[in-house]
Amino acid sequence: MEEQKDKDHLLEFDDEFITVVSDYDEAVNRSLADASQSNTVTNAKRTRTYLNSEIPVRPCTDDCPHRARCKDFLRGRVKDKDLCKPELRQIKKWQIAFRKGDLDRLKDDVGTVAGSMAVQVSRLLEAVIEDGVIVENEKYDRFGNLVREKVAHPGLQQAANIMKTLGIDLGSFLMTPKAVKDAPPQVQVNVGVSAEEIHARFAARYGKKLPKQEHDSS
Repeated sequence: MEEQKDKDHLLEFDDEFITVVSDYDEAVNRSLADASQSNTVTNAKRTRTYLNSEIPVRPCTDDCPHRARCKDFLRGRVKDKDLCKPELRQIKKWQIAFRKGDLDRLKDDVGTVAGSMAVQVSRLLEAVIEDGVIVENEKYDRFGNLVREKVAHPGLQQAANIMKTLGIDLGSFLMTPKAVKDAPPQVQVNVGVSAEEIHARFAARYGKKLPKQEHDSS
């Protein structure tokens, strides 16, 4: 009888133990599933925020004009609707440069932008030459009547704005009559010429010339 009671007790204990372990595993799996779902939702929210507000990076779509020759897309590093890797690399490059204070590495990028803007200035001036400095503009007055007026070509103002953005000042390049007038005389210095020779050339060029003495023919 005692042996039978011990067996029954062990069976009850084993059943209870197995039941507890099964409930624990189920609870752990459920917690992991909830955590995974929560992480998925959080990542989706971060992706939306990342796209819309934090960094102005466009997604990879068919509308991108560079997609046909984009190495990241062609090699599978970027899929459809993923963030544009070239733009992310560009932003990261600027972040590192500003963080380290090494702005020399950005000179090529800035030069590219400045050169592109200079090209746009040339195109605007070409449009002005083709259309004329004075163009006809149409607008409606407060009574709804169509009014035509002659105005300066809008490309002129846009070109001036771009040049101002680039910091192009013709006076700084001595390209205005006043700048040329106020500029100091330019002296050409040749390598290998002594200082005495340079001073002699300078005096001969800018010094006061003495009147020539007339010699008697007798």
